[in-house]
Amino acid sequence: MPASLTTHGDLQNASRLPFCYLCGLSFGPSDRTTRDHVPPTGLFARPDRVLPLILRTHFYCNERRSPEDQAIGQLVGVLHGRRVNAKHNKLRIVLDRSLDGRNVAAITGLDIREAIRRWVRAFHAALYHEYLPASSVFATYPPLPEGGRIGNQIAYDPVPESFRKFVEELKRNRVTDNLDRIVCRNGRCRYECVWSQAEDGRWICIYGLDLYNWRDLGDSNQLPRGCVGCYLRPPGGFPSNASRGTRLVFDITSTSPLDPFDK
Repeated sequence: MPASLTTHGDLQNASRLPFCYLCGLSFGPSDRTTRDHVPPTGLFARPDRVLPLILRTHFYCNERRSPEDQAIGQLVGVLHGRRVNAKHNKLRIVLDRSLDGRNVAAITGLDIREAIRRWVRAFHAALYHEYLPASSVFATYPPLPEGGRIGNQIAYDPVPESFRKFVEELKRNRVTDNLDRIVCRNGRCRYECVWSQAEDGRWICIYGLDLYNWRDLGDSNQLPRGCVGCYLRPPGGFPSNASRGTRLVFDITSTSPLDPFDK
């Protein structure tokens, strides 16, 4: 039976975890604690701030919030029509020219991976009731094409082969109803994952995360891409209540081979 947090009751139960997902220590009777909304409330339009995932943390663990949260909130806000006050703009956007001569807008200085990893650690704790250290080995692919300068132009990085394989694995296990999932914020936040064995025999968690169909933030001349990744559980193996990847082999056809949530 897949692990699932999709109802008000499911999400409330997650808020009662006896440990801090940021440090792994159990809460003591005298500990000063706070409530961490994952992902942050500021990412969502007001009508979508219902059914949040809230995890209790130590105050000092959560004191230094990710500096990326506000910038990502402004980026995601583009998708639900939020206007950004110029005085509080955290996005550094530059206009450049791609190698094929097109004008493109590029975001610089934003480490979206750091924020995604933190959210995934919270999702892991909520689904499996165990701590996932910040030092865990992650591979994280954001929902935006990445690149660098060649002379005075922007060149996109090639899409890693593992990106496509992660998308295929998630879609294959969705067909067999074999994914662990969290759905919150009025359905605007969707997280799905499955545990599969890598070629070296190690178990990895392959995950996909969607916020407001954020694949639409990318370059319209590129294949739309979602957010996928994987991580290793430090003890090895997989959590006792985790869904393991199907062994059925069948082809997955899709108009969006880089979006794990495309049907």
